[in-house]
Amino acid sequence: MRVEVAFTPALLVDASSKVCIVVDVLRATSTLVTMFGRGLAEALVAETVDEARRLAAERPDYLLCGEQGGLPPAGFHYGNSPSEFDRLDLTKRRAILATTNGTPALARAADCPLVLVGALLNVQAVVEVALREAAAAGRDVVILCAGHNRARSFSLEDAFCAGAMVEVMLSREGARPEPRSDALASRRLYRSYRGSARAAFLEADHGAALIGLGLGHDLDFCAQRDRFAVVPRLEHSERETLRVVGR
Repeated sequence: MRVEVAFTPALLVDASSKVCIVVDVLRATSTLVTMFGRGLAEALVAETVDEARRLAAERPDYLLCGEQGGLPPAGFHYGNSPSEFDRLDLTKRRAILATTNGTPALARAADCPLVLVGALLNVQAVVEVALREAAAAGRDVVILCAGHNRARSFSLEDAFCAGAMVEVMLSREGARPEPRSDALASRRLYRSYRGSARAAFLEADHGAALIGLGLGHDLDFCAQRDRFAVVPRLEHSERETLRVVGR
């Protein structure tokens, strides 16, 4: 079994043969992990705000959530703040999520036979599930970074999170995956910050942007490790709508 890191969604190749962990640590995958940690039953994935509004028009009981430019679009119930969702009881609730980078990255990964939602908030749990499922199916693992600019550009914070996952994989007891050079690069980046997510987030362009929007508290929340044991996964539902469920 090998592990690789795709630093942008465009670098994902041979999707049909790999178990994929999607990472948008600031903030979409951290938000999804938190929502499912707070009891969410299902989240529909929308690549755009307009698609989210269309899905919501057909499902008035769903929470409409997401961001545009980091802030909640007009008419949305909630934004994309994991620290906000951590204060809610979402038991049996259903939601629709649209974000600039995270939800397009999830859609890009949809051809993989298994797509898991990962963040620092569930790093240990998501790594264990990915390795177990990959070993059982004889597949490799890819960590897909959502990136910036509609998932087109490199993201420091996502590469750091990917490096944290590689570190866990290569430090565990028992069978370990063989790292490709991109996985080793992400691990070196992670180690260069001595494992400090806050330090990496403060140097990241997107971290600075969130602070400028008054959302700096989300950096501290997303920097937490293993707050949740949930490992949400992507599925196809009716009319090929993508949805995330918790297991």
